[in-house]
Amino acid sequence: MEYRKTVRNLDRRDLEILKILQEDGRAPYSDLARRLGISEVAVYSRIKRLVRDGVIKGFTAVLDESRLGLGIGALIGLKATPLRYEEILNKLSRFPEILEIHDVTGDYYAILKVRTRDKESLTQLLDKIGKLEGVISTDTKLILRTIKETTKMPLEGLVDVARQPRRTPI
Repeated sequence: MEYRKTVRNLDRRDLEILKILQEDGRAPYSDLARRLGISEVAVYSRIKRLVRDGVIKGFTAVLDESRLGLGIGALIGLKATPLRYEEILNKLSRFPEILEIHDVTGDYYAILKVRTRDKESLTQLLDKIGKLEGVISTDTKLILRTIKETTKMPLEGLVDVARQPRRTPI
């Protein structure tokens, strides 16, 4: 299993770095080094490896959609013709209003999370999606309020699976 292989390549220091970076992606290496009791060079090497191995996908700013005028959020259930499904997903992935596309089980083939300025722009987006060849139907749920939304991964349970840290000579 790829998951187990990746987790076993991590140690407690790696997980601590990930935990800190999830809280503050701009944390200075000097701060990380001090908190972990290792050198800045060791922190740099570990982060570089975590990026190379795909554990860290990237660093980004988290934006406030309401302050940007993107006040309408919705979840859209999508039904599609199986023969055109991959093509549809490929086209949908290029729509800037679509933040997430999830291939799911159940009543729909996919669930889309979208953000638009207003109801009119949501209507235009739904029309564009509905006109894609192979889309059978959509079912839209407006988001009234968001109780929890995070990109932080639950790292606490991974400590038991992670290997012991190597002694760092640096």
